[in-house]
Amino acid sequence: QEEARTVLTQPSSAPPYPATDHNVFLIYGDNVGPDDNVETNHEGDFVFPWLRPGEYTVYVYSEDTSGTVPPRDMAVVRTVTIESQTETVVLDTLTVYKDL
Repeated sequence: QEEARTVLTQPSSAPPYPATDHNVFLIYGDNVGPDDNVETNHEGDFVFPWLRPGEYTVYVYSEDTSGTVPPRDMAVVRTVTIESQTETVVLDTLTVYKDL
């Protein structure tokens, strides 16, 4: 039996851009759905204040530019660990794609 393989590539030939004016979602620990969300500002910055130590998943939706029919949104996901109550965690800029 022949094995099928898929190669994943960047979803767009256009460069990614900061997720400005996008909703950013936060999942606490291993919960299934989003527990909180905020909107980024015009520069893509956002804050989730008052988080306790633990594991979190942060994600934003990007346009799917891979050519999938019908097109659907794809999640850009980051995992974050907070070690102490006084720690400030700074993520790299969340980037999204748009088919122009």
